Amino acid sequence: MVDPNSGDDAFLKARLNQLVSEALKTGGSDGTSGGMEPRVAKLEAAVEHIQKDASDIKVDLRTLRDNARTDFRILFGAIIAVALGLAGLMARGFHWL
Repeated sequence: MVDPNSGDDAFLKARLNQLVSEALKTGGSDGTSGGMEPRVAKLEAAVEHIQKDASDIKVDLRTLRDNARTDFRILFGAIIAVALGLAGLMARGFHWL
């Protein structure tokens, strides 16, 4: 190991390499980036599925919003028709017509 009192960057570089090596070893592998490729491929595939699902959800929400507009218009029209019908019955019942 390099002397920490030497005053140059060699100690810092050596310490950094040691810390990186220790961090890689705690990840469950041999201390290198070996074995990362299959794991990264799995993550990429999972992200692709998530993106596809998110786009499907967006399409479904647009459809629901359009259906809600149509349903509201039908319901509002029905309420108006019932109100006018009741008003007509009341007018006839009170002999206003």
